Amino acid sequence: MPQVSNELDVGVAVENAPGAASLKGAAQILRSKPDGYTFGGFNPPSTPISYLVHQPDWDITKLMPVCTYARTPYGIFANPEHNITGLQDLVERYQSGDLEKFAGLGRGGIVNLAAIVMKNDYDLNYDQYVAYDGAGPAIKAAVSGEVPVVATTDTAAQSAVESGDLETVSILSTDGSSVFPEAPSPSDAGFSSIDYIGQLTRCMYLPPETPTDIRDTLADAVKAALQTDEVQTWSNQTGNIVEYGPPERARKALEDSINTIPEKVDMSNLRGE
Repeated sequence: MPQVSNELDVGVAVENAPGAASLKGAAQILRSKPDGYTFGGFNPPSTPISYLVHQPDWDITKLMPVCTYARTPYGIFANPEHNITGLQDLVERYQSGDLEKFAGLGRGGIVNLAAIVMKNDYDLNYDQYVAYDGAGPAIKAAVSGEVPVVATTDTAAQSAVESGDLETVSILSTDGSSVFPEAPSPSDAGFSSIDYIGQLTRCMYLPPETPTDIRDTLADAVKAALQTDEVQTWSNQTGNIVEYGPPERARKALEDSINTIPEKVDMSNLRGE
């Protein structure tokens, strides 16, 4: 983010570290010197899910949280021909056998796990989870009627909803959606919150034992950068939510994922055990 570089008045080199389902980058942060010159970000629960599946020999919770800077909620969207009136109605449709398929993204990812959690916690008894390779194909399948509903991010579904090809059933975060501000969350419909799996929380982290004054300087720079006209304009134009959260929020996002997901989902199935 160039705005952070401007706030720090120093160049920030961006180095992507792809591989190992995003764990390579997290491990690189963990093993770097705690001098403030290396920091990075990932998006719970995405990377924590990879961590839980692959079980590396290092502790991701040892990272020093800096802040949160954005979030991306997931939602459930339906083909209008089914006239689904809300999450409770959707649950009843699956229970009655009126609907059978539930569409989302690849197996073992956030949407798949969210679907498993809703099946267990909400009795969302779909017969078949249909995994698509990306939001585009999944949304297209719902629009065409190949599947009745799809779970994806709010921004991914925005165009299809605005055109009338899909309808919003629920936003899976109690924090809501800037794209669909009137859409109810599961909690609004009387169900338990699944915030730990219902949205991406975009976070920054430093190596363990980094001095807190360095962390605070970086956090302040991110906070100021988020308030710049460039970032706010981009947020308003795209519907992407940018919002600052303190270190404790980044810690909570990570620890909630690590601690809660294994209680709700049998991770051994995802590992092929």
